[in-house]
Parts: sequence; C-alpha cells; structure tokens
Amino acid sequence: MSRVRVEPPRPVAAPFVAPSVGLRPRVAQRRTSVNVVLVGGFALLSLLLLAGAGGRPAAIVYAVAAGVVALVLHTRDPVAYVSFTLWMWFLSPFVRRVLDMHHGWNPTSPALLAPQFAAAVAVLTLLRRARSLRNPLFTPYLFVFAALAYGYSVGIINAGVVPATYALVTWLAPAFFGLFLAVEWRRYPAMREEVMRTFRIALPLLAAYGVYQFVRLPQWDAGWMRNADMRSIGIPLPFLVRVFGTLNTPGPFAAVLLTGVLLILPTKGWFRYVSVAVSLVALLLTRTRSAWVAFIVGLIVSHLSQPLAHIPKRTITLVAVALMALPLATMPQFRSSIASRLNTFSNLRGDNSFMKRVAFSSVTASNIVESAEGAGLGSTGGATKLSAVKGLRSLDNGFLEIFYVLGWPGGTLFFLGIAGMLIQSSRFAETRADGFAGSARAIAVALLSMIPVGDVFTGATGLLLWSMVGLGISAHAYHKTTGLAIKSQARQFAERQRARMMTARVPSVT
Repeated sequence: MSRVRVEPPRPVAAPFVAPSVGLRPRVAQRRTSVNVVLVGGFALLSLLLLAGAGGRPAAIVYAVAAGVVALVLHTRDPVAYVSFTLWMWFLSPFVRRVLDMHHGWNPTSPALLAPQFAAAVAVLTLLRRARSLRNPLFTPYLFVFAALAYGYSVGIINAGVVPATYALVTWLAPAFFGLFLAVEWRRYPAMREEVMRTFRIALPLLAAYGVYQFVRLPQWDAGWMRNADMRSIGIPLPFLVRVFGTLNTPGPFAAVLLTGVLLILPTKGWFRYVSVAVSLVALLLTRTRSAWVAFIVGLIVSHLSQPLAHIPKRTITLVAVALMALPLATMPQFRSSIASRLNTFSNLRGDNSFMKRVAFSSVTASNIVESAEGAGLGSTGGATKLSAVKGLRSLDNGFLEIFYVLGWPGGTLFFLGIAGMLIQSSRFAETRADGFAGSARAIAVALLSMIPVGDVFTGATGLLLWSMVGLGISAHAYHKTTGLAIKSQARQFAERQRARMMTARVPSVT
C-alpha cells in the first residue's frame, strides 16, 4: 500500500493586525499610580456617602462620580476600566440600599445608574473603532442592535421618550461592554488576567456577605425588602430570606456566583477551595432553581470543552469543594431552607409559584400572537416606573419578554444575532488550549439557559452574559493572530486524517 502524506491546512493570513507592544515600565508605573489615586478617591467618597454624608443628593453624587471615574479609566487604562465596571455592577445595589436607609426610600434611586454609566462608556471605543465592526466576528451584534432600534422606535410611541430611552440604555450598556471586550482583543491576555483577579477578590467577599445576610439580615437589606414589597424573595427576617447579597434580587446574585465559581474552579491555589465552597453555599441559599440548573449546564459544557485528561482532576476538585461546603450547608437552618426548594423539583405541579408562572406565560404568549409589532422598549422592567402608561414589571420569562417587547420583527432579529454568536463560539477550537476561553463559553451557555425563567440580557446577569461572549470572541481573535487557533485547526485536521487512514486500512468483512 502506498504511503499517503497528510498535508495540514495552510495558515491563512489573519484579518487582524499584530498585537500592540506593551507600555514602557515608567509609563506603566505612572499610569498605575494615577489609577490607584483615582479609584482610591472614589472608594473614599463612597465610604463617606455610606456613612450618611451628602444628604438626599448622595445617590446622584455617587452615580456621577462613578461615570467620571469610568470615563477617565477607559481613556487612560482600559484594563483597569474593566475591573472597575465589574465592581460597579457588584456593589451599586448595596450602596443604593444603604443610602436609602440614611435618606429615605427612593423607588427610582439614581445610584443604580452608576453601573449603567460605567458600562455605557465603552461606546467610545466602539465609535473610535467602528471600521473593525465590519469583521464577520461582530456581525451578530448588528442583528441585536437592529432589533433594539426597532424596539426603541415602537417604545417611543407606546411608552414615551423617557421610559423608552431608559430601557434602551439598560439593554445597550451591557451589550456595548461585551462588544468592547471583543473589539479590544489585542489586550486579551491583560483583560483575562484582570477579570480573573477581580473574581478572585470579589467572589469570596460577595459569597460571605450572602451567608451573613441569611444569618443576620442587615437593617438596610430588611428595609429595602419591606419598601420594595418583593414577597418572592422571602420574609425580611434571618433564616427566612432568599439570599440576594449585594445585588438587587437572588437571580442576578446567583448569576454572579455561578460565573465566579466556573471561572475560579479550574485555576490553581488552595484559597480557591474556600472561595468556591462558600460560594456554593451562598448559591444554594439564593434558592434560585434556574441558577442551580444553569450551574450544572456550565459544568458540563466546561468539561466537554477541555481535553479529556483534565476531567479527572476537575472532578476531584469539585468533590473536594463539595465536601468542604457540606458541614455549613447541612446545618439545621440552612438545610431546611435549601431542602424545601430542592423538593419542588420532584413536584413542580405542587409548586404554587411555578404554576402561576406557567399560567402567566400562557396568557402572555397569547398576547404576543395577537400583537405582532410588540409593546416596545419601556413597557417592562424598571422603565415602567417612569411611564404614565401601565406596563409589566416582570414577565418571568426571558424568551417571551423578547417577543413581547420587540415583537416578531425585532425578536426574530435579536435571536438571529444570539444564534450567530453561539454558532461562532462553537467553532473556536482553540478554547481547548485556553482554559479561560473555554470557561467563558461555558458560562455564556449556562447564563443563556436561564432564559425560560427570566431576563438574561439586561442588568448584572446581562453584563456577565455579554462579557463572556465578548471575551470568547476576543480570545479567538487574539489566538487567530498569534497562531494558536491555526495550530489547533491543523492538529484537528491531522487527527481526522489519521482516523480516516486507520479506517481505510481495516479490511471490510463480507
């Protein structure tokens, strides 16, 4: 038999320029010093406001200061800007509650605009690099933005300019931030390290606060629960609350926890065991069933996207973490809260909240069929507080909400964009060699799996979803330029050819 020579695919010139050279040491040191002063000053201002200074305008001062700091960091150091923006989404609801405790309940607190301002600053980079958006990698975003433009035009007519504009910002800010991470692919290694550093610090702090909130519900959290009248998150008493941590509700808090766990779990270091163990307990205390399922989905996708040799080690790590979390999770008060929610999986028809959600979704689906043009932006969510027209506070179904708000034309465009992003990410073969990129893709799929029970495209959950999608695209663009993507493709091509040759050599049995 003649020997067949297997030719790997020839590298194709990447449609990107080479990564930029790093900063000189003196320039980098000076920039770091400015960042420390800037962020430190903002932290000091925030502490003064949390102590009661500033009076009623304190919420406005906080939001404006956050926007200014984000703008300066974005201009001077985009990597530091990423970390600052994540912290704003993690902590701003907590700041809002403390300010309300000092100065009185405000149902439309300006403090919640701080994370929106920080994320929206990313549009400056997109305007500066508009020509880069013509790359096929970013084409799905155009479908999403076209859908939101349609929803905004309908929202102005149905809800008014102010509610529609506010809703547009809440939808665009997370998407802009995620697209910013994708466009800044030349800084991918630094962005990757900064995101990991942020979650290494934030995850144990947020999780520990969640456990503390369950045991000793702080007065600012209890006061917010009473004023917001959110009965779905429990009673404002210790051991009777569904943990929401420093976020607004249990859902976004659970999304932050599962994102942090899926990012930190594959890394090295002994402290990750403690961090992940406490986070798993806090995740269970949120009693968010969709987040529990999404966490399992993320684990499965993460394992499938990595080489088989890594699976035993990750499994052992997960078992060790679960054993560390077990003593705390099995305490009587903890166990009763968690077990009652787990039992609903075996009898969903007996769960009153689930049956109400199913009935409401059925009515909403009928309205969507009858109103093909959609209600427009501003007809749901927090924007309804700014509108004189009655709207829906929450649909509890992200899939139906897309079509309810954007109608059939906008909803179709929106999901075409999301499908395009998922198809693209599945083609990124180099994620098997880049553990962070594989985790980012798994987190995006996990968060998207929560869409049947809530909105996953806005708020903190939306920011995490768009960020993970953007980081996945950024990783692919960077690796395609540096050669890792081409090497992965060549290796897979060679493996397929060897498999075909082995099959051809086996004699057929007649």
